[in-house]
Amino acid sequence: MGSNCPPVSSPLARPLVVAALAALLVVTAAVAVTAAPEARAADRATVMKSAAAYGPKYDYKMGIAVYDTKLHKFYGSGSYRSTFASESVIKAMIATRLILQGRMHGSTAQRAYKMITQSDDGIASAFYGSVGGDNLINWIKRRYRVPDLGTPPHRAGWWGNTHITAAGLVKFYAKVKWDRRVGPWLINAMHHARKYGSGGTYQFFGLPSATRGAAVKQGWGIDYDDWGRSADFNTTGFVNGDRYTVAILARGPARTYGSAIGNALTQTARRLLPGGRFPDGNPVIAHMSHRSGSTNGGQRINVRGRDLNGASAVYFGGVKGTALRRISSTELAITTPPHAAGRYSVRVQTYHGWSTPRSYYLYVRPPAVTSVSPASGPITGGTQVTLRGSDFSHLWSVWFGSRRATNVKIVSTQTLTAVVPPGAAAQPVSIVVTSWYGRSTKTAAATFTYLAAPGSTSARSAPPSPAASPSREPTGPAAPTGATPSPVVRPTGSS
Repeated sequence: MGSNCPPVSSPLARPLVVAALAALLVVTAAVAVTAAPEARAADRATVMKSAAAYGPKYDYKMGIAVYDTKLHKFYGSGSYRSTFASESVIKAMIATRLILQGRMHGSTAQRAYKMITQSDDGIASAFYGSVGGDNLINWIKRRYRVPDLGTPPHRAGWWGNTHITAAGLVKFYAKVKWDRRVGPWLINAMHHARKYGSGGTYQFFGLPSATRGAAVKQGWGIDYDDWGRSADFNTTGFVNGDRYTVAILARGPARTYGSAIGNALTQTARRLLPGGRFPDGNPVIAHMSHRSGSTNGGQRINVRGRDLNGASAVYFGGVKGTALRRISSTELAITTPPHAAGRYSVRVQTYHGWSTPRSYYLYVRPPAVTSVSPASGPITGGTQVTLRGSDFSHLWSVWFGSRRATNVKIVSTQTLTAVVPPGAAAQPVSIVVTSWYGRSTKTAAATFTYLAAPGSTSARSAPPSPAASPSREPTGPAAPTGATPSPVVRPTGSS
C-alpha cells in the first residue's frame, strides 16, 4: 500500500489501520495550497530558505536536507535535525541489508525490486525481521557511520514508525552511492519507481513532480507517535544526475493525508529545485593559464575550476573580459580587457553567484624609452648605447629601425645597454623595445641617428648586416599567448 502501517502480524495493526482509515474519512484536503512560482532562484542559500518557508504557512512541519556528493557539502533547512516517521523510506534500508547479506538474487531480488519501485508493504513486512527488524536502523547507522540517521520504532515491529532525520538520510544515500555493492542496484531501482504504488496510491508527489530523472523512494502514512493525529509524507532520493541526495520530510494534521500534504511536498520541491535542478554552487577558480599580461589587454587565457557552467562574465578588477567561451563546467576561455597597471582580482560570475576574490592577474605596462645615450653613431654600428625608460622586464629584443641590436643587457627595469647594429642609411631611426607585455611607442626621445663614415659620400656605401632582418620596422608582440618566457639576457644589475 505504501501507507506504512504496522505489519499485519503486529498486535498494533488493526487499531492503527482503523485509525488511519478514519483519518482518511475526515476532510482530506482542508488546507488550500497555492502554486509555487517557477522563477529561478539565485543560489543554494536562497532556494533552501524558500523551500523551508513554504510548509509552515500551512501548518506543515518540514525537514529539508541536500548533500552534494561531488563537493561533499551538506545543506539543511527547516526541521532537518528533527525526527519524522520513516514510512516507506525504511524500504531502502531493507534493500541495502539484503544486498550486504548476499541475498539479492532470484526471487528475493524480484520481490525487493517491487518493494522499492512500487513501495509494496507486504514484501517489506516479510523481509523486515530477517534484516534485523527494529534494530535495522542501528545496524545501518554503524555500517555507514551516520549517527544522526534516526532511531528504532517505539513499538516492536512497527517499521513505518522508525524515526529518521532529513540530515541523516541524505548522508546515508550519499554513502550508498559510494558503496559499489549497494549503490548500483538500489539507485537503479529508485530510478524506476512507478507512478503508483502497489496499493494504487499516487507516489509521484514531491521530487518526481519537480524535476526529471530523479531516483526516488517515497513514503506516506499515519505512523508517528501521536497515534493517528498527524500524517507523515516523505519525498527522498537523488537529483541532477545523482549528484545531490535530497530528503524532504513533512508532517501535517491527519486531515491533510493524501493530495494536500503531497501537494505541499511538490511545492516545496519546486522551490528547492528551480527549473528542475538544485542550483550549482558558486563558481571557484582553481587555475589560470596566464597570470600576467599587458595593460593593452588582448591576451587569451583559460580559466579552470568548478561550477563554471552558466558563466556570464569574467571580470579583471572592475573590467569585464571579452570573447567569453564556455568550454565545460570546469573550464572557460576569456580575452583580457585593457586595464591600468597593477594586480587585480579575477572573478567569474554565474547565475548562481560569484567566485571568491582569491585569483589575481598582474597587468604590466609595455616598455617605454625616454632617453638614449649616445644618441648617434657611425653607420657601421658597434656603438654601445644606454637606454633609459620604464618597465624593462621580460624583454624580447631592441630594434634600431628594422635591425635588431646585439648584446642587450638589462641593468634594471629602468635601464639597459645594447650594441647598435649597422645602419641601412645615414639617417635617424626609431628605437623600439619589445617585451612579453608589448612594445614601446615611437617617440622623438627614442631615436638614434646613423652618421656617415668619414670620407664617405653616400650612406649606401655601408654594407648591410648579414644577420639583418627584412627591411621593415618590427611590429612586436601585440598580445603574447604562450608561456611566459625568460628574459633574453641575464640581468647585470637590479632596480
